[in-house]
Amino acid sequence: MMIGFRGYRNTVDVEVENSLEKKIRIFMAVLFFAQTLMTTLPFMHHVDPETNTLEGTVSALNFIIQADGFASNNGYMAVYGIILVVLPLTAFFFCLFDKRSRLKYLFSGLCSVICAIVITFSVGTSISIGAVLTLLVNVITLFLTSYGFLTTTARIVNNKTA
Repeated sequence: MMIGFRGYRNTVDVEVENSLEKKIRIFMAVLFFAQTLMTTLPFMHHVDPETNTLEGTVSALNFIIQADGFASNNGYMAVYGIILVVLPLTAFFFCLFDKRSRLKYLFSGLCSVICAIVITFSVGTSISIGAVLTLLVNVITLFLTSYGFLTTTARIVNNKTA
């Protein structure tokens, strides 16, 4: 007999999520996965500075693969591309596997804000359809993050007062 020992599940005072929280969490995971896939869409228009003509479009994956092609940015585009690929992918796994804590909402909101800032400052005025769609997904994810956080907080408060 083990006196004074309680297992991990007995010491945690957090209940499993309800069905609404589960739907929000799964939908956020799907949006982050879609955002990861959107890095293959055209993010910015590439304009030749000498002739001032449009040469084509560049995706966020091209920021990583052809970082030396953007010589004026000294490799910052590769860092931007890595941020745009890695952050949504980690947020996807975080939302998928975190069922108990509210930390997933904090991380998801932070990820959405950072990705929106990176898109805004890296692409600038030569924005293309991939960046616009990714910004739209980021805004939707921010609304879902706040709604999920408030839903989880209300459930925890109601369980403590009941």
